[in-house]
Amino acid sequence: MKQDLKEVNLKPFLKEAGACIGKAEISAEAAKRKVEQVYFKKELRQYSSEQVDVWVAELRTHYEKVIDCTVCGNCCSKLEPGVEDHEIEKLAEALSEDPISFRRNRVDFDGRALFLKTKPCLFLKDCKCTVYEIRPAACAGFPHLDQPHFKYKQSVWENYQICPIVFEVVEGLKQALDFKMPGSEE
Repeated sequence: MKQDLKEVNLKPFLKEAGACIGKAEISAEAAKRKVEQVYFKKELRQYSSEQVDVWVAELRTHYEKVIDCTVCGNCCSKLEPGVEDHEIEKLAEALSEDPISFRRNRVDFDGRALFLKTKPCLFLKDCKCTVYEIRPAACAGFPHLDQPHFKYKQSVWENYQICPIVFEVVEGLKQALDFKMPGSEE
């Protein structure tokens, strides 16, 4: 392993809200850094999953405080969240629909999981969830940065191009670990 956990100070790399990437820029910025992400994931192999998770937790805690999800709503506009049977019933009830009709018209199955098949989410209004109290667990847990083994989670790397919190956590981690692209002169 490259560094001991105690040697990495993340505080100098924490941005305030106004300096964070916005929803309009995130897709283009993520696309520019696609190759860089491949190298960064390889770089993270040098560190234990537990160490990476500790660093991610510190960054996540900061960015969840300074980035207002209700101004963004990218996750609700671009993703189709997973749903469980008991959630389908509650969501159908919120729309005064029969659960069977709701499932037939608004839910799909990809061979592994059920998911809402609407983009943007039919419950999104003015960047806010109209069923916040009963939203699916997949929505409530988004962007899933609190799950163990960050560096191995494909969904987290996909969310880098959608969620400003994920983007800033990854970029902060790159800065804190002094990541440089191979061949760069910096």
